[in-house]
Amino acid sequence: MSKKKFDLLNIGSTLKVAGKWNIYLLVPAVIVLAAIIAFSIFSAVNGTAQQGMNLGLDFTGGTALTVKVGQDITDEQFDVASKAFVNIIESKGFSASEPQKTGTNEDTAIYIKYFNAAEDDDKLGDLNNEIVNEVAVKATELGYDVNNSSENISWQAISAGSAQRLVRQAVIAIVITWALVLIYVIIRFELWSGIAALIALMFDVIVMTSMTIIFHVPVNSTFVAALITIVAYSINNTIIVFDRVRDHVKNKGTAITAENIGFEVDTAVQETTGRSIATTVTTMLTVVVLCIIGVDAVREFCLPVIFGLLSGVFTSLFIAPSLYVAMRLSWFNRKAKKAGYENVAAKSTKANKDTKPAPSKKKNKVSANVTHKYKRK
Repeated sequence: MSKKKFDLLNIGSTLKVAGKWNIYLLVPAVIVLAAIIAFSIFSAVNGTAQQGMNLGLDFTGGTALTVKVGQDITDEQFDVASKAFVNIIESKGFSASEPQKTGTNEDTAIYIKYFNAAEDDDKLGDLNNEIVNEVAVKATELGYDVNNSSENISWQAISAGSAQRLVRQAVIAIVITWALVLIYVIIRFELWSGIAALIALMFDVIVMTSMTIIFHVPVNSTFVAALITIVAYSINNTIIVFDRVRDHVKNKGTAITAENIGFEVDTAVQETTGRSIATTVTTMLTVVVLCIIGVDAVREFCLPVIFGLLSGVFTSLFIAPSLYVAMRLSWFNRKAKKAGYENVAAKSTKANKDTKPAPSKKKNKVSANVTHKYKRK
């Protein structure tokens, strides 16, 4: 008895998505619910909603203070020093996040983020310099030779006004990307496939953001770059599915109808599933390696991209095609009602050549002047 070989390209040969859009939407719904729970927990633990989503300084404004102590320190020493530094920051009326220990040996440092309401860069700089001077004095008292040097104590600040501008620019960039994708898909295919593709992209953004909250990945300008990258990547898989539907219909010399839409879309998904999974896995392997060996800044980009790749392959194969079928059938049903016919439903099996249109409900007989031709492969 011979064993069947695993064939990735034919992995979706029995997959049927028509009529199941409401089932597939449960997946992002569960992820969003988990994100809401995680957000609530992180907010309660850290005391601020900003830390619930782990918003970076790019979006909130504020300062990141790094105090390089120049030696390995124990957990007890870290707790004492970080608490003293946080007390100095909070005495100025600022809210500090949970301190972190970074580096080893002579590169050991204490990293603290704190948020302020300074709208002006000059005023923000003056406030930070006051904090740095007091932190340098306290660090010296604790036995750390920092010398109030920029090499040992440094800060990076973004004013609240700059953060607000970045948020606006990020939202505008994503909306423009969505609009361009919608226009492109409508021109190349049709309105319904464009709307389905756009909804799928929106789910990608929602799922990607939710996963970022669950894993508490920092949300900063790097995250925005990852979002736009995934939107561009995900639409490619979605377009391939719709392109395959168009080719099938064109080769048969017919058009999309209520009777054949389920079969044509399911066939397209079955033929493209293996390809979409293969390309996604190949891309993800590279991103995973970068995430493992990369520095923190690289990891902050790679993790959201991994979440987006997983979401993108799901939405392109399940959500976009199933929503497309649901919207087209709704439109066909409205036309059928106007003509006096009963509702129609998506079918995943090939229509019979002798299939006749449903009888008219009107008193006066109405003939459906529509024929469906299928060519056998």
